[in-house]
This record gives sequence, structure tokens and C-alpha cells, in this order.
Amino acid sequence: MRTWFFLGLEETSWSEKILFFVTMAAILALGVIGVFSPSLLSATLTGAKAWVLTYFGWWFILLGFVLLIIVFVFIFSRYGRLRIGGPNAEPEFGLFSWLSMVFTVGFGASILIWGVAEPISIVQSPPPKPSPVPGASVESLALAFMFIHEVFPGLAMWYLPVAMAFGIIVYTHGVDEYKISSMLTGIVDEDRIPGLYWLVDLAALVATVGGISTTLGFSAQTMAAILSRVFHLEATLLTYAVFALIGVVFLGDVWLGLRQGIRNAARATMVFIVASMALLVVVGPTLYMFELGLDATGVWLSEMLRLSLYTTPGSESNWAANWTGFWWAWWAAWSIFVGSFVARVSKGRTLREMFAVLVVAPTFLTWIQHSLIGGWVLAPGYQGPVSEAMAAAGKPAAIAKALQITPLGTVLAVLFVFVIAGYIVTSLDSAVFMISAITLGNENPNPRNRAWWGALLAFFGMVSLELEEFSAIESLSVTMALPFSLFLLVILYGSYAIISEHGRDIDAYDSEHRTLITRDSNSDSAATDDD
Repeated sequence: MRTWFFLGLEETSWSEKILFFVTMAAILALGVIGVFSPSLLSATLTGAKAWVLTYFGWWFILLGFVLLIIVFVFIFSRYGRLRIGGPNAEPEFGLFSWLSMVFTVGFGASILIWGVAEPISIVQSPPPKPSPVPGASVESLALAFMFIHEVFPGLAMWYLPVAMAFGIIVYTHGVDEYKISSMLTGIVDEDRIPGLYWLVDLAALVATVGGISTTLGFSAQTMAAILSRVFHLEATLLTYAVFALIGVVFLGDVWLGLRQGIRNAARATMVFIVASMALLVVVGPTLYMFELGLDATGVWLSEMLRLSLYTTPGSESNWAANWTGFWWAWWAAWSIFVGSFVARVSKGRTLREMFAVLVVAPTFLTWIQHSLIGGWVLAPGYQGPVSEAMAAAGKPAAIAKALQITPLGTVLAVLFVFVIAGYIVTSLDSAVFMISAITLGNENPNPRNRAWWGALLAFFGMVSLELEEFSAIESLSVTMALPFSLFLLVILYGSYAIISEHGRDIDAYDSEHRTLITRDSNSDSAATDDD
């Protein structure tokens, strides 16, 4: 039928068609509520987030610690040498392209937004006494918590378990369908519990859409704040126009595909990130940024275990759940989409190489960025005005205020807008790629189906401009994370069960392929050519 071809569903089963329409209907219904009753949607989402963090914040903190241990056991045991796709699989992307896609997809604009908002918020409302790190200044403690949440161990806890499980089960072991539910292979037979696999895929799609909508939402509001407050433009209308332009770029990327579309957008975004950070070093409070960054790094490294498991028992403030619990829930919501995407672009790489590009390299990159951004907004002369702006108008306004009072702030603001736009394109591109792949059960989904999902996500991102509270946007990811928290443990168990069957592949592993650099010319020719 022409309708199925138009929607990109011509080769799908009826269960996949139903999955497409049910997910679309659920997200559209949420978007319509946001358009006609934004206050109702804001109150509902914020209330759901508060309930999850109040009663399950401790669970996310515990689960993150358990996942970190399991990840290290996998990576530093003999299983770390297992190659995604089998012992003869070849890398599809070169090192820079691979790193660029993993980094820009895995973090989005949160580095800019939370890099300003979290340190300022913690300085204004620090942990209840007694302090978790007596003797540390509140600025160093605030930045150390930022390192915990978005540098390490946060980086290793959430994305890597899904990336390993998806890579091992779908690519190395080989299954018939490219779906999130495929990670249940070896644990639960699909015929034993009819409908279970379909429900898992539905929940994964809704969680993925919720996670990417969160990023699109706060990216849109931050862009609007910069355009309005720094450039004195009609922010909402112009932001819609920017989203329309991004949509055009996105559609072009859809037709270009993974290698030319997402890869090039990610590489361009990395260039803008480097340029913006270099300019910030030049025009910002450089000496203070360096000194605070080093001092906070000392607190972070020496008290990492303490800060990671900090729970403020007996306190009425629920401080730790609202910060660490919130971050771990956010990471968990994103893990399904990011982990599966990382597995997709990591074929031909070992689990240890995946660890290096998903954890080690981003740890260094995010540490530099958060040291600079945190030191910038916490510096004397900056902290007061930025805090006042955030208290009066929210997190996006805080970023805009920091730019307003920085020398050459308008130039820096232009770079920030390009960085945010780049994050939007790469996140939207990769999310749509994986959503469509999961729906169709095909690792190379057709552009027509991807375009429909992209239109839906762009619509939901623009709806977020109408929400009254920034916290309502971030609430969606946190709420979606709870049902998937146990799923993460289940798929790791399934990964272990399957990886044990591939022991001989590990024993036969060619020593010439054990590093990121040393490969024979034939196996890496395709990857090096793309850089």
C-alpha cells in the first residue's frame, strides 16, 4: 500500500506497525496537552519527578554503584577483549568520527546548561550540615559534585552497560531483530510470555522519546534566553525559526544517512565546542577558572566514593536524591538510546576500546569543560549576577547573564548558539535513527520512517517553549527512568550468559587488534578513510 510506503512501514509486520502508531499517538497526546494546557502538563510532570526522587532516589544511587562494579568486571576481565560484531568485524568509522559521534550524542547541551546551573545552585543551597567534605570551600564542593554527576563515575555507570549488552547480544551473538527487546535473548523466550518483547520495545521508545524531548526542550529554552537577553531579539519567534532551519538540516542528514549525516554534524559540533572553550579561556576569569578547577579536582578525586554514595540520611531536605538521584535517573533514561547507538557505531571495536571512547576520553573532555564553565560562573564578579538571574528567571537566564557580563560575550554567545544547534542536530539525528531502527527491526532504517519520527520530536521540542517551568521539561526523563532501572541489571545478566558462549572467540583474538591504533592496513582501511 502507498500509505505504508509513505510512512516507511512497507516491509514491517503488523506488530511493528502497531508499535509505530501507539508510540506516535502517546507522544502526540502529550504534546497536545502541552499546547492547550501547559500548566497541567507542567504540574503533572513535576509532581511525578518529585515522587520518583523522594521514594527512589536512594535506589538510583545504589544501582549506579552496582552497575559501576559490574562494568569494571566486564571491561578488565578477559571479556574486555571481545570484539563487537565478532573477531573478524572491521571498524566502520575512524577514531575522530567515532569519538565525535559518541561524545556529542551522549551529552547534548547539558554540559553548557548544567555546567552553569548546578554549581550555582549548590553554592546557593549546599548540602545540609555536616558537610560531606569538611574544610572544602563551597565552590570547590559544588564543582566536585558536578564532576561526580557528569564526568566520572556518572560516565561509566549508565551508557556502557546498555552499549555492552546491545553490542554483545545483537552484533556479536547475532539475533534476528534489531530491537531493544532482543537484549532479553537467553533470559526469557519470546513465546513463553506473549507480548513481553513488544511491551519492552514500546517502553523503550517512549523512554527514548522522553529523553530526547528533554534535551530538545531545555536546548530550545536556553537558545531562546540567549537570543532574547544577549542579542535583544524576539526570542520565541526566532527560536521557532531556528528550529525550522535545524529541521531542514536534519532532513538533509536523514537522506545522507549515518556515515555522511550524523558523522559530519558531530564533527562540526566538536569544532564549535573547542572554539567556544578556547575563547572562554581568553576572555573569562582565567586564573580563577584554573585554580578552582584544580582545587575541585582534588576534592573530587580524594572523596569520589564518599560523594557518589552521599545520601543525607535523616535530613528533611532530600538533597542527595534531588541531585545525585536526579542525575542517575536522567542517565538511566538516556542509556537505552545512547547505549544502543554507541553499540551501532562501535562495530569492529572491542569492549575495552568502547570503554576508552565512551568513558576515558569523554572524562577528560568533560572535566576540562566543566572546570572552565564552573570556574567562569563561580568567579567573583560573576557568581552574584548569575545567581540573581537564575533565581529570577531560571537556568537559561543564568547562562544568558553570564554571557552578558563577559568581555566579547556576544561572540561567545554566537559560538554557544552554534554548539547548542549542533547538539540538537546530532541528538535528534541519532535518536531518530535508533527509534526508527527499533520500530522497524532494521539497523539501517529507511529515511521516510526516520523523517516522521524527526517531525514528531521537533514538534515536542517546540512545545516545551510553552511550558511554564524548566523543571517540567527535565521531569519527563526522570519519570521514564524508573521502569528501566531493573531492566539494566537483567540485560547485563543476559550479556554474561551469552558472552560466556563466545570464550573461544576471545582466546582466538588477534594480538594485532588490541589497541585503538595498531591494526593491519586491510582491517582499518574503511575506518581511516572516513576521517
